[in-house]
Amino acid sequence: MRQGALTAGLLTAGLLLTGCGTSPTTTAAGSAPDTNPYAAYEKLTGEERTTKLLADAKSEGGVLDLYTSNTDIQDLVDGFQKAYPGIKVHAFRANSETVLQRALQENQAGKPQNDVIDTNDLELRALDAQHLLHPYDGPAKAGLKDSAKNLGGWTAERFNAFVVGWNTNEVKKGEEPRDFTDFADPKWKGRLSVEVGDWDWYASMHTYLTEEKGMSSSAVDDLFKKIAANVKVTKGHTVQGELLSAGQFAVALSVYSHTVDKATDKGAPVAWRPAVEPVILRPNGVGLMARPRHPATALLWTDWVLSEGQKIIAESLRIPAAKDVPGFKDPIPVGTGTYSLSKTAETDHQKWNAAYDALLRGVRAAG
Repeated sequence: MRQGALTAGLLTAGLLLTGCGTSPTTTAAGSAPDTNPYAAYEKLTGEERTTKLLADAKSEGGVLDLYTSNTDIQDLVDGFQKAYPGIKVHAFRANSETVLQRALQENQAGKPQNDVIDTNDLELRALDAQHLLHPYDGPAKAGLKDSAKNLGGWTAERFNAFVVGWNTNEVKKGEEPRDFTDFADPKWKGRLSVEVGDWDWYASMHTYLTEEKGMSSSAVDDLFKKIAANVKVTKGHTVQGELLSAGQFAVALSVYSHTVDKATDKGAPVAWRPAVEPVILRPNGVGLMARPRHPATALLWTDWVLSEGQKIIAESLRIPAAKDVPGFKDPIPVGTGTYSLSKTAETDHQKWNAAYDALLRGVRAAG
């Protein structure tokens, strides 16, 4: 099954799923839990809160069960375990679709297995729609950007930036792309790449071009058809970045900024600045599970990752959710136009996934 179709199917399942029965100790997906497992900690702050959470975390067994799609999760795990040596993190890492599927299936069966989830915004929204997440209202919230807060049952931990990246051996200095519409030119045939699951990027670009640039919907459709005639399709942003570095194509239209920046640091001939506007920002977040096995440990992790952990996120060349992170330099140049992930991607995911799938049908794979 194609990755994009899988995503839409799982998001639909997350939004439509209803409980099919419960175990004696849990509540099925689709209904809120009877009790608040975090109630004992919600009025605590400062050292009192941390001391209580740490003591109770050790009483719970000193374990955190974390599901995540974050490719840099080990950096955070190492940092957390250094801060709290008595706590062991069991991290299950997979792509966002697999993480969502696992959490949904376990809760559908009445057997939730994780305490915290760290993944993309659309998957978090699907889980939140099933009352599987508990809103975070801890002290770290005050230090976050407004766009990171009040998202329902989850909180943004970092932001991924979709950018246009290019191989500097394939695109010579002075020939860098400047306007997204230029990619419809036949000169780019076979030299562009998109990622197979990036229907949310496609929805956001389509909305930006119609609502912000004044193009008609039919004109944008025609533009994307011309661009699609020039592209190769990759599966996975990590693979996309590797193939871009290897010169398998000249330009990646929907690559992450941190993927390009990390490759640059390793000497790969890739770049994304000056940026082709807009840079599309997608929040990736952390969610406390509504039915955790280790509630104190879940809160201890979330407090830390939204405060001290933000420095590690910045060091991973990601965009942190905190307003002020020592040493952080925003990778997006001042004055660059940005655009937040389109709301229509959240409300009309089936429509946009189907449109993106149809757009790429018949396009050959890269590599």
